[in-house]
Amino acid sequence: MERQRPPSRAVFTRWLLVLPLIVIIGLAVLWPMGSILLRSFTPEGTASFSDGFTFEHYASIFADDVLRNVTWGTLKLGVYSTVGTVIFTFPVAYLLSRLKARTAGVLLLVLLLPFWVSILVRLFSYTTILGRNGIINGIIKFFGGDGVELLFNTPAVVIGMIAYLSPYMLLILYAGMTGIDQSLVTVAKTMGASGMQIFRRIIMPLIMPSLISGSLLVFVLALGFFLTPAILGGPKNMTIPVYIEQQIGIYQWGSASATGIVLAVVSLIGYAIAMRIAGTSIFIPSAGAGSKGSTQAEPLPKNATTAVSWIFTVALMAFMILPLLVVVPTAFGDTSQVQFPPKGFTLDWFSEVLTSPTWTDAISKSFVVGLSVAILSPLMALGVARVIQQTRRPWVKSLLMVVSFAPLVIPVILLAIGNFDVQNGLRMTGSTIGLIPLHVIISYPLALLVITNALNRQDRALEEAAWSMGISRIRTFWTIVVPSIVPALMAAAVLSFVTSWDEAVLSYFQTGSYPTLPVQIFSLIKSGVTPAVPAISVLLMLPVVIVTLVLIIRQLPRKSKKLQNPAEAAQ
Repeated sequence: MERQRPPSRAVFTRWLLVLPLIVIIGLAVLWPMGSILLRSFTPEGTASFSDGFTFEHYASIFADDVLRNVTWGTLKLGVYSTVGTVIFTFPVAYLLSRLKARTAGVLLLVLLLPFWVSILVRLFSYTTILGRNGIINGIIKFFGGDGVELLFNTPAVVIGMIAYLSPYMLLILYAGMTGIDQSLVTVAKTMGASGMQIFRRIIMPLIMPSLISGSLLVFVLALGFFLTPAILGGPKNMTIPVYIEQQIGIYQWGSASATGIVLAVVSLIGYAIAMRIAGTSIFIPSAGAGSKGSTQAEPLPKNATTAVSWIFTVALMAFMILPLLVVVPTAFGDTSQVQFPPKGFTLDWFSEVLTSPTWTDAISKSFVVGLSVAILSPLMALGVARVIQQTRRPWVKSLLMVVSFAPLVIPVILLAIGNFDVQNGLRMTGSTIGLIPLHVIISYPLALLVITNALNRQDRALEEAAWSMGISRIRTFWTIVVPSIVPALMAAAVLSFVTSWDEAVLSYFQTGSYPTLPVQIFSLIKSGVTPAVPAISVLLMLPVVIVTLVLIIRQLPRKSKKLQNPAEAAQ
């Protein structure tokens, strides 16, 4: 018989497990957001109602010409990037869903490789390609033409946004398409339906939830972009997050806070609709083929649709991969300015990155913060995931998930200025200890999904057997459950470290004179790039490329033992 634990002790244990989440959400989300909300209603933008109460800052969003233009420009960029992302990824997702699972896995790994490379490295690569002295203008001038302005304009921003958003949309569409029961298509064919009729009446209705939820997610993400328009855009491409950053720079907290609150409300509505359609899978969609999906069925037909899909797939791979390859040779040029093609050859820039205090201090700070986050986020996620697994109250599970995902739903620029406001008052800006909780709140939700899925796959009979033998629940958890999910814990730790290592917006406002590595790269890209930036970019890309190559090799088909040993096979 299973030993029954006293209800009061069970409740106390569960509160103890979720206490770290409550504390960190309270300090790094609720307090900063409350301060921003308060500032949006005070005439001078102060965090106190002693100066009065007003809706003036909200009214200015609709009355001020500058703010109206910024809002309209942000919406246009969101629409352009969403439409472009769907157009690029839909044919690719269709092709991957029709290929053999192993082939689709290899192509997917190649397409997702840039997703694991720092966003700042990718943005720097586009400045090298689109700049006045970049590759495209170099080709134009080689053939006798005049250079054209390809950088600091709307097309450049849209290109950067599509490059960042494509992996999200691709995974969502791919998961939806591989989940289609191929027997429905087979039955339709036997009844004489044409390919277009099958697509219109079977495939599109089945993948419409994935298409709508993915488009909403991409659109909402685009509204909150800060780094891409700040680096690739010009004065006419100011978005709401960039406007907020500029207003904070001139101490206009009231206007910045009100604009940020409106952006947060729009984002919450978009996320709510997307999650209503697709659930929490929109954050980390499954990339595996369903058991009834088309990757397990008939071979890919040779027709115009397949040809067009292959063209889009190759184009998307070139669009995602080639910009990263451009960065590599520029890191070895011996000139003091970045140019392509590079002149000469030197390793001095790598030496500078590895020895200069400017870079070593930034790398050291990023590593310390990342390592701390890689420990804290999985541990906090493990406790919350255990409560979600054990509780029988659906509203408790829903509440914990909503609280956990709140930092991902709130625009990062709003979290950044809110925490800057709070930590500035506490005199913690620039400190490593102040940066760690900010990185934990954005990495913890991802760790929670990984660990929750691992716990849900465990056989509960093992725990129940241990309880029946008199072993306490705590000892059972640490000696049976935790060892069985070590791979998931390691994956959550790696994911948390990578998320922290690449985070730039929160760190940009908090670090001040003691930047992390992404902030150091961002400041140099904005002020004037030196060859040290491509050098550090190459070092950041190298681990990603190695891991991806290892995964691709593991996905490649291997010869069977029968073919490798013909003598044994003959016997």
